[in-house]
Amino acid sequence: MAVDETRTKELGAYRVLGLVGRGGMARVYRCQHKHSGQIVAVKVLELSADLNGLALFEGEIRAMQQLRHPYIVPLQDYFLSPELAYLVMPYFENTVADRLSVRLYAPREAAQALAHLAHALDYAHSLGYIHCDLKPSNLMLDGRDQLYLADFGLAKSIGRRHNQQAAFGTPPYMAPELTEGASADVRTDVYALGVLICEMLSGHRPFEAERVTDYFYLHQRAVPPAPSQLNRVPPALDAPVLMALSKSPAERPQSAGEFARLFQEAVARLPEAEQRWNAPLCERPAIVLKPVKSGSGLLRELNEQSTHLRQLEALAARELQPASAPPQRAKGANQALMVVLGALAVALAALIIYLLLR
Repeated sequence: MAVDETRTKELGAYRVLGLVGRGGMARVYRCQHKHSGQIVAVKVLELSADLNGLALFEGEIRAMQQLRHPYIVPLQDYFLSPELAYLVMPYFENTVADRLSVRLYAPREAAQALAHLAHALDYAHSLGYIHCDLKPSNLMLDGRDQLYLADFGLAKSIGRRHNQQAAFGTPPYMAPELTEGASADVRTDVYALGVLICEMLSGHRPFEAERVTDYFYLHQRAVPPAPSQLNRVPPALDAPVLMALSKSPAERPQSAGEFARLFQEAVARLPEAEQRWNAPLCERPAIVLKPVKSGSGLLRELNEQSTHLRQLEALAARELQPASAPPQRAKGANQALMVVLGALAVALAALIIYLLLR
């Protein structure tokens, strides 16, 4: 289903002008309608895509047919056949990712962008769709820097459970519950909004890692750094962003609109000059991440290991109760077991103390 732009010059009524980009299952081409002359973007499913990929592509078309909102990229046309599948949408020169490579968002700009994005998301949520792949490259910008939400290819139904082997999103922006295979709801997108706003203000995402599993670990167990720790962002904006990045969905703003309101209120309290000031592009500072507390994440794991160790010690103690003429060999084995358990207890205690004090 993929198109080789060096050989194929047409897609139905559209003349291929060039390749814009490619993802895991599709390519996007800049095309021109042969009759109207309109420039459009055509997303073409890869020939190598399996049945799951085709189902996702068809699901994206269905979602775009239903989602009609001024801040959501509309579906203009589509074609589905066993040999070729594509959808047509307006062409945008830039994305938020392009913008962030040259200039960050001032707090007032970020608040306005978030308000529009939240309006689009609340609308999608009201129809039962969770985007599940919010990121700068999926936010289109027109010539006036107006933002439009795109790519519902991974959109999920509210309350549907997922697994880590399925297509799920982009790891740096994934909510902890997605990484654990739990149900997605509107607060899953709120978490991704928190990552987005942090990046728009500071130029950096809360977590960076080399492997997908490392991202899962960080989203689930590490305390996210505040935007003001990553760049010269007003500390007054930290609270709403960190609230959106809460590990528990219950502790986040309960809708995209609520997060947008909280962030706007924080921006409004800033001096006028700070509202309009863009933080400079900078290298990511070295930050020592800490594990989440309150018995969750890594500390919960350590507590579980400690409980398991105490159970082993209790079992060993029962085995060491005096018996009539115990064999010497059994006594030596039990003593060796106690030595090993004692060493493990000391090491575990030292690790817990280290994590709590650093």
